[in-house]
Amino acid sequence: MKFLKIAAKKKLLLLAMMAAVVTGALFTGSSSTEAKAKKVQYLGKYKLTAYCGCRKCSGGYGNKTATGRRAKQGRTIAVDKRKIKLGSKVKIKGKTYVAEDVGGGVKGKHIDVYFKSHKKVKQFGRKNNVKVYKIKK
Repeated sequence: MKFLKIAAKKKLLLLAMMAAVVTGALFTGSSSTEAKAKKVQYLGKYKLTAYCGCRKCSGGYGNKTATGRRAKQGRTIAVDKRKIKLGSKVKIKGKTYVAEDVGGGVKGKHIDVYFKSHKKVKQFGRKNNVKVYKIKK
């Protein structure tokens, strides 16, 4: 009977230690959510729109960005550089983008996401109250 109680206590202790190692609390003194919070900075909720290199969207600038790079779908966003510095990495809905461009209509908490076709721009539409995070270096 005593043997069964000792074995059960050992299993419980082993499970507790495994849980501590998995969460990182045993070695780092912090949880994984705290570690993630140190890597990104919450910027707030932004309005998202989309643009492409066509004359209507880019005003004749094509797919050349304010930083001199060529805009690329899945990477390039246009920002208000008073809110987000050019060159900053930004996380939106789990994807990482680079602030490479500015736009005449991009003011305040507004981000324009680059797409390679006007059809995809129309499909994207407009999204409000999207959480945006800046990735710290």
